[in-house]
Amino acid sequence: MSYLLETRGLTRRFQVSQGMFRPKATLHALNGVDLRLRKGEVLGIVGESGCGKSTLAKILLNLLAPSEGTVLLDGKDIRALGRMEFTRRVQPVFQDPFSSLNPRKTIADIVTMPLRVHGIGTDAERRKRAAGIMDMVGLPARFAERYPKELSGGQRQRVAIARALVMNPDLIICDEPTSALDASVQSQILNLLMDLKRDLGLTYVFISHNLSVVEHLVDQVAVMYLGRVVELGMTAQVFDAPQHPYTRALLDSALTVAPGQGVPDIGLGTAFPNPLAIPPGCPFQPRCPRAFDLCAQVRPQPVDVAAGGAACLLTEEALRGAA
Repeated sequence: MSYLLETRGLTRRFQVSQGMFRPKATLHALNGVDLRLRKGEVLGIVGESGCGKSTLAKILLNLLAPSEGTVLLDGKDIRALGRMEFTRRVQPVFQDPFSSLNPRKTIADIVTMPLRVHGIGTDAERRKRAAGIMDMVGLPARFAERYPKELSGGQRQRVAIARALVMNPDLIICDEPTSALDASVQSQILNLLMDLKRDLGLTYVFISHNLSVVEHLVDQVAVMYLGRVVELGMTAQVFDAPQHPYTRALLDSALTVAPGQGVPDIGLGTAFPNPLAIPPGCPFQPRCPRAFDLCAQVRPQPVDVAAGGAACLLTEEALRGAA
């Protein structure tokens, strides 16, 4: 079966300074990430800050080379594609819509920029194309001659989405596209992305730190922890029956609107994962409420990208018991 996007063993290491008189340390940002995405589907990548999501996004956008592993687009290594071909087929929507838009350009100029760079159409044709895309994302025609500073955060993110769509790309990488927005505006942008997927048959990689944000948008979810995929599965499966304790903790961390409930206690303590000092055995075991002695000695098998599941000794024990 062919996949639009596939990653194989993606690994990325950085050398980090620890001070003038100490040797540099190796930061393991990604550790063997395998993912697959078919055309027309949405893959959600979820995890805490520092889990490797942004590094993964940069590699998928061909802005950063992996230390090991490959990214395939329609079976071709993206590093072998020319820059123009790659940017025609893959477009980003970044986290902060203000910093990702040129403040000195009008909205029409921003949306038509990819077409001008690729030499597509006349100026009149580009303007017509931009007007149609702006209408599609809910931006009135009068916004065409305005500047980003004159728009709200949600409107600016709609501009960023329009700019990504104007090239009719095969894949859109959404890196935390709603985290800088108010909750009410977040839902508007998520609904817009859902509508565009339905109407245009779009393919997304949607990166977020919040599982509840992606629940109704994505077809499958990859949960990351310290540069590894610790759980992978279809959305309903992951939300209804999470197999990894970390996935369950993320789900339990969602705030409730019920009065008097306060901030939920997800049972992970106050320690944070340190990519400079990944513990032996299961990387999650120092924070895991269900850890047992073997977890500190044996590293779980990686998630099978074809079958899904969780990288957890508890899951492996359960499967052996069922067999």
